[in-house]
Amino acid sequence: MSEAKTIAIIGAGIGGFLLVAHLGSAGHKVRLHDIDDAKLADLRARGGVETEGLGSGFAPIERIGTDLASIVEGADVIIVATGGQRQPAVATALAPLLRDGQIVLLIQGNTGGSLIVRRGLDAAGCKARVDLAEMDNYPYSARKLGPAKMKPIVTKRWLQIAAFPGNRIDAVFATLGPLFPTAVKAPNIIHTGFTNANAMLHVANCMANATRIEQGQDYKFYAEGVSTSVARVYMAISDERVKAAAALGAKVRTLTDWFDTVYKVREPTLVEAMQKLTFNADGPYGGTPTPKSFEHNFVAEDVPVGLIPMVALGKAAGVAMPAMQTLIDYTCLMTGDDYAKNARTLDRMGLAGKDANGIIKVVEHGFG
Repeated sequence: MSEAKTIAIIGAGIGGFLLVAHLGSAGHKVRLHDIDDAKLADLRARGGVETEGLGSGFAPIERIGTDLASIVEGADVIIVATGGQRQPAVATALAPLLRDGQIVLLIQGNTGGSLIVRRGLDAAGCKARVDLAEMDNYPYSARKLGPAKMKPIVTKRWLQIAAFPGNRIDAVFATLGPLFPTAVKAPNIIHTGFTNANAMLHVANCMANATRIEQGQDYKFYAEGVSTSVARVYMAISDERVKAAAALGAKVRTLTDWFDTVYKVREPTLVEAMQKLTFNADGPYGGTPTPKSFEHNFVAEDVPVGLIPMVALGKAAGVAMPAMQTLIDYTCLMTGDDYAKNARTLDRMGLAGKDANGIIKVVEHGFG
């Protein structure tokens, strides 16, 4: 095991729950925060998470509560697992509490998360010298067996961790790498931000299955929700994503290569890959929930913090992304929501007026 660290996790949703299990089972001192105390009640009563098939079988929680100052005080690493839309509020709340030498890790960064959080910290007057990093995906899939019990399904074979600015990756990875053994260093946040599988996979599926969602039907999200037509949309928007990233100096994997690298699944078609990823015994998508409305994060988050910033960054780099823009426009039309109102625009990410070279300079060296 790596040297034991004190790790504060912000956000007690399924992501935070799994992080408690993983890191607590590995012997780290884990703390958990949420603004909703009701989400903490079961874990507080149990004192941690039961972990079937993982570590000692129990992951203790050192501190748990709604008092953010108490949770992050003296923590080596602070993991923000709240979802992308809540990251600006977390940055504002953290700003006066951070101390020199701490690392703030976003799981996930979505697209442009580190830029948003860094700007939020600066705007709130944070003076502490902290490192900021982001991961491109959650490190594992698991099933929640009870209020305080989980069972791992699969650990992703490949993850990226990027620092912002990128030139801090060696220092950051020295601490974060041992916590997540399958993670690799990414040169900068373009690599993580354009490896945003959620935005690639969730939105098109939901729009193609809009009637099912509106009528409250349950369906196997990937196995039944991905037809040949949906797979065609997946490939079109993924190809645009790869080209836009390349124009910004980053080589990112196609969806087919990503499934192979992360899950060791490569099939003749994406439809067949989705069947395998759902129905195999270790299939990570077997428990993927069916959204009950378009307010689910699969739409309400992945459009404004995934698709929209990708298109904005691609446009700034001179890459047209008509398929992705069409999906955004269609989603706004179908749901009646204007996701651009709260989206990660170039201006909100601190990149307004910059071309590809200007964006690369910022992600590698920071805003200074």
